[in-house]
Amino acid sequence: MARRKKKSQKQLWIAVIALSAVLLLLIGGIVLSMALRSNKEPEPEATVQMPQGIPAASNEYDTEAFYRQEGFLRYDAAHMIGIDVSAYQGIIDWEQVADSGMEFVIIRAGYRGSSRGLLYEDETFRDNLKEARNAGLKVGVYFFSQARNPQEAVEEGEFVCELLDGVELDLPVFYDWELVEGSDRFSDLSEVPMTECAVAFCEAVEKGNYRAGVYFNQSFGYYHLDMTKLQDYTLWLAEYNEVPTFDYHFHLVQYSDSGTVAGIETPVDLNLWILE
Repeated sequence: MARRKKKSQKQLWIAVIALSAVLLLLIGGIVLSMALRSNKEPEPEATVQMPQGIPAASNEYDTEAFYRQEGFLRYDAAHMIGIDVSAYQGIIDWEQVADSGMEFVIIRAGYRGSSRGLLYEDETFRDNLKEARNAGLKVGVYFFSQARNPQEAVEEGEFVCELLDGVELDLPVFYDWELVEGSDRFSDLSEVPMTECAVAFCEAVEKGNYRAGVYFNQSFGYYHLDMTKLQDYTLWLAEYNEVPTFDYHFHLVQYSDSGTVAGIETPVDLNLWILE
């Protein structure tokens, strides 16, 4: 009995020593792996790159510099407050709009139908353009696009230039592509080369001797538009947070679609333009 016990104790010690060796090897491997990892240069963060390696401009606005005054978003640096309108706002008293403190307006010039894809002039475009200018507001226009390809986008840009017929604008002509629920022309956004369409529209507008811009919301800006290819145009962001948080640079932001402005009987989109 005593000899068997001594033998069992010897086997137990051998097992303990073997297990300790295995544990030491495992610990050593982990320490070595951590040391190697700490010496490895960190991988650079992913960035959107423009051709020739120039990064898309970042949003460098100071979030603390945004503030509200009489219900309108403002910024500590030079800025303008304004609205954008279409036929949905009906007949507008532009003198009252100007007296309320609005400094600029972006007027819908026209749109492409979401069913048959025909081009239409906004019913109130000409009156709004004339009266807003007479009231002293700075004026730009936008076109509500449903282009399926760059060729249609060029057609839309040329259509706007024909409507303007040489009238001088203070602000750009904006391309505004939005998905229309129940559209007969699209089943998925992946069918549309968004960036190429936006660029094609802007190039057509510039050929007509107007400045060009692109309207987009955060989702489009992150997932459907290549911001690196839009840096030459005025960027109009739609973001309805308390302050805009979009990662990339923009020039103006539409921050509400339910504003109240004297002279307009319906809710209206409110915009802040930060001057540079």
